Amino acid sequence: MNKLVINAYANTDGGSPFKYFALQLNPVSISVTKSTDNLKETKDAEGKSKSSSTATFQPAKISFTFTLDNTGVIQDKVNGNIKDCIKNLEKVSVTPNNETHKNPYVHMTWGNTFLNFNYGQVTALKYDYTFFDRDGNPLRAVVNLEVTEVENPFNDRSHRSPDITRMPIIKDKSNLVGISLDYYDDKSYYISIAEYNNMVSLRDLKSGSQIILPPLKK
Repeated sequence: MNKLVINAYANTDGGSPFKYFALQLNPVSISVTKSTDNLKETKDAEGKSKSSSTATFQPAKISFTFTLDNTGVIQDKVNGNIKDCIKNLEKVSVTPNNETHKNPYVHMTWGNTFLNFNYGQVTALKYDYTFFDRDGNPLRAVVNLEVTEVENPFNDRSHRSPDITRMPIIKDKSNLVGISLDYYDDKSYYISIAEYNNMVSLRDLKSGSQIILPPLKK
């Protein structure tokens, strides 16, 4: 299953993400809000209002809710416990950078849903623990995330180094051998890619879906 991934960037210069967070369960819905509050009225030489208006940058606000579950109901468990998972999510979304003292820039990937969105920053992160074990440790959390676009367009100039994790979107006529050769300069990794993504068949590629390419082990 193609998972929604939140990629974290130190800046908007088009480099590679320094960390990412893959959702255990994809959201059921995604809400996008664009405000018209910053439409500026223009005036002519006599100071009279013109009929047309000039639009400045209007950031979109993207919000969605998802669940993290370690009760055993979901076969694909989260890494570690729920609190560790929340901590990892905070590092991707709201923990300030040591140098810039700003929270990371983010860009989500999930099929082609976010292709036309700029970089953004998380403006709200809320989570509710909804199920606990007998010792009071949370086993389930419902997370709500709100991301507001910044003015910098997303510029995916990620280096194709085999030492970082990449999550390219599958294009028409793509195949695992070609992807392995393109990203690793070696076609022999196609079986490892299939196994990492739990693919039943080597031809199990759908245009517009996303595949995870793990870093090479040295």
